[in-house]
Amino acid sequence: MPRLFFRATLLALAATLTLATQALAQDNPVIARMTELAAAFNAQDTAAIATFYASDAVLLMPGQRSILGRENIARHYAQAFENGTGELQFQIFDIRGFDRNAVEIGETVIMVGETRVVGRHMHLWEVVDGELLLTRDMYHVLVVE
Repeated sequence: MPRLFFRATLLALAATLTLATQALAQDNPVIARMTELAAAFNAQDTAAIATFYASDAVLLMPGQRSILGRENIARHYAQAFENGTGELQFQIFDIRGFDRNAVEIGETVIMVGETRVVGRHMHLWEVVDGELLLTRDMYHVLVVE
């Protein structure tokens, strides 16, 4: 009987956490946008990914030149997908909101072929023409497995 109670408690907790995560995405526009961005990434839809970036956005990657502009960022992702990049997962650690922008810090895991890459990112989201867009996207690699 105690085992059954323990399992039921775990299931209830898991359901609560799932609903809480869904509620957070609905209540927080940054989490909602990141969820949509991850879906576009996992679908390898570069046109959809581009819509998350402002026209003058900058992608800052480790050991490489900055990529400036929505179209160039879309080309970067197209090339990454051609090289076997996929399966994005993310976790947000912190969001600091301001009047018309927010800074988001989190961790990502992507697969590049059979290689698992764990990174940390910092996003600057800004409201541009009424839409929440990425204006700065910076990440670095923590672990390659």
